[in-house]
Amino acid sequence: MNRLSVSALCRVSSVSSVIAALLCLSTPAQSARVAAMSPQGSVGEVRQVSLRFDVPVVAAGDPRLPAPFALACNGQAMAGDSRWLSDKQWVLDLPEPLTFGMSCTLRLAPNWKPLAGPVVATLEGPQEFRFSTGAPSVVQTRPSVGQAIDEDQHFLLRLNGAVNMASVAKNAWCEVEGLGERIALQMVTGPQREQLLREQRLEKTAANWLLARCDRALAPGSKVRIVWGAGITSAQEPPIVSTVAKTFTWTVRPRFTAEFSCERERANAPCLPLRPLVLSFSAPVPRAVAMGARLTTAQGVAIAPKLDKEEKGATLTEVRFAPPLPENARLSI
Repeated sequence: MNRLSVSALCRVSSVSSVIAALLCLSTPAQSARVAAMSPQGSVGEVRQVSLRFDVPVVAAGDPRLPAPFALACNGQAMAGDSRWLSDKQWVLDLPEPLTFGMSCTLRLAPNWKPLAGPVVATLEGPQEFRFSTGAPSVVQTRPSVGQAIDEDQHFLLRLNGAVNMASVAKNAWCEVEGLGERIALQMVTGPQREQLLREQRLEKTAANWLLARCDRALAPGSKVRIVWGAGITSAQEPPIVSTVAKTFTWTVRPRFTAEFSCERERANAPCLPLRPLVLSFSAPVPRAVAMGARLTTAQGVAIAPKLDKEEKGATLTEVRFAPPLPENARLSI
């Protein structure tokens, strides 16, 4: 009897179907590998862990298939919402952000095997990943970095855990462009802080928020930085100490101004009574405040501004006093 190759034998109908099936499936197992993992290294805050594989490893369409890896931090298993975003990507959403000082390991779950189609594959490459949450740090600010701020701005700073406030007073400060000195970062406590947290709906996470202000009025148009410096320590024992300074920058709004204008026949001539008079603002003004402006005659007659029907915003950058206006009259705003 002539020898047949495996591929030829699979096509011979007279051979036992059981033997043929076994030989046809005796192909090498496919392999999968973790292509990307997040987070990595030392990070300030962790809300989610994500793995992406280089090939499909689960059947598509079922987000609740078993988790491929298990997370443990500081020796304790971490629970979360495990789900598959696709046949290649798995995420673990944590119920609460991890605080600082956590050393975490992501390990291959026992008995989990990737699938490549109907075939059980092997997982090659690293099967354990590590990351940490580092030292005390600011993970969110209100207002957001880069936004325009007021001259007496207060800042909400969200931390990734409880800190030693004495170390914050010593190692966090404000800097204003053009000034060669540090400005103290003052902490605001009591009813003012509690009211602001209520308005921002942050009562549930109040312990993680600091309310602070720079101990000096900020110059209009200047750049302002809050420096969260090295040496800030955690409240827990043994303390965890920040070793790298982090900077947050904003720009103070220009000085607020209001400008009056009108149409004239020539420079220095009186305003035309048949054209509107305009009061413009250098920054948006609450609608009610802007509409409170009045054009007053020498006889005490007050003229209110008027708006077009389509102007329905909560703030205004100008108001107009519609014609006709009194002729040969001296007016004030």
